Amino acid sequence: MKKILLFLGTLTIITTLFIGCNYNLNSISFNKTKPNNFYYTNILAKNLTLESTCKAIILNTNFYREKELEKESIDSIRNLLKSFNKNNFIPKPKDLPDKPSYKIYLTFSKEKLIINVYNEKYISIYPWDGSYPMDYIDMSSTPVSLNLFSLCKYIFN
Repeated sequence: MKKILLFLGTLTIITTLFIGCNYNLNSISFNKTKPNNFYYTNILAKNLTLESTCKAIILNTNFYREKELEKESIDSIRNLLKSFNKNNFIPKPKDLPDKPSYKIYLTFSKEKLIINVYNEKYISIYPWDGSYPMDYIDMSSTPVSLNLFSLCKYIFN
């Protein structure tokens, strides 16, 4: 009798534990390779285009000072993204600094993306919780008026 009660108790506990597990199969990524070099940049451009509100904060990583970006600065980021072509998206550069000079946090209703601004030449874009490597972008061919490093320096001066 004790063996039957012990078995039923164990079976009840195991069944309860398995019922309590809720797996969302839509969030599991079966494809481990990144679809293209500008995957996260497309997500950022889509959010900047479709959503009317966006909270953007810029962080100076040298002094850990932060400021909120105004609408004009967000428009500059949108214009920069429009100016990119496939040649701007590169694999991770060998001469990339260890730490970005500035970080820009863009918060939308459903997503949060980060832009690392390393110097006048390199930036990277990635989401807060991404499963692929960052998008690395070479800005050497973009005009100075659209360069994010120049914008960041202007905001903190």
